[in-house]
Amino acid sequence: MASKAEFRMRRSARARTLAAVALTGAAALLAACSGGTPGQSAAPSAPTGGSVDAGAAPVAIEPELLANDALFERVSADGVAVLWSEPGESLAVVIGGSGGGGGCIPQPNPAELDGEAVTIAFDPPDPAMMCTADFALHGWTLGLPEPVDATAPLDVQLTDLQGEGETREVRVSPDDVLTAPADPQPSLIDDAPGATAPTPIPAEQLPPLDTVIPPGTLPQVAVQWLEPGASLAVMTVGSMVAPDCNATPIGATVTGPGSIEVAFAQPEGDMDCPADGGLYGWEFPLPEQVPAALGVEVTVTGASHDGREAVIALAPEDVLELP
Repeated sequence: MASKAEFRMRRSARARTLAAVALTGAAALLAACSGGTPGQSAAPSAPTGGSVDAGAAPVAIEPELLANDALFERVSADGVAVLWSEPGESLAVVIGGSGGGGGCIPQPNPAELDGEAVTIAFDPPDPAMMCTADFALHGWTLGLPEPVDATAPLDVQLTDLQGEGETREVRVSPDDVLTAPADPQPSLIDDAPGATAPTPIPAEQLPPLDTVIPPGTLPQVAVQWLEPGASLAVMTVGSMVAPDCNATPIGATVTGPGSIEVAFAQPEGDMDCPADGGLYGWEFPLPEQVPAALGVEVTVTGASHDGREAVIALAPEDVLELP
């Protein structure tokens, strides 16, 4: 007959065996409750986010391709324009800002494509940069990581364009494509020789002197649009008795975005000129169309005997209505 110690040892071993069997059964039950077909492992968890691909580094667009009046006005009104560069493959992003560019304006990062969604993030301007106060268009071509359907509208999200962490969504339509401007807008420029030479405005068509050049105005120059964006009316005070004493109009040039220079030449040699004064006016056609919607700055040189320049801010509504 077995001793009490031997009985306790046999009972303890049996208890351990039953516990092991119970644990094995519980593990099997849990595996069965976890779902899935026998012989198959459980499916992995779904990823938390989709794969995002980035395109090539942005490439600056040549200024000649941005010399488009409609594009300038679109960016001036909306702050940005997004168009197709190569439909389905690359986008053209155009913004406005300081003519100096570089660190003075936001800079785009490569376009990111997540499914059918395109996102373009911008780096803010460098606050330490010394920047000019003029306004010019700046653009980049951004290749997409892979082609997309260009026959349907494409939604593009622009993030941090204003440097405030904001997101702005624009839609690019199938026919919204950046194209080279006409060369150089022949409907606005006559190819005949002398087409841009100033021509006199008849005295009877000019307004009263005091309404355009009030007393005390120096230099005695006034500028208004004749055809906004295409031609100027430039008026000066000169001798009516001795016209040879007056400055001769030379021409107008577009010196930059929103900037025009009008040149006169003073008569040569010593002349005995009377002190009378009357209003003269000339039409100055511009050599190229300029956007008038935001206003321009006109600098008139050579019109004053003392060599002073006149700098005149011209608003879109400053139009001389000829009878």
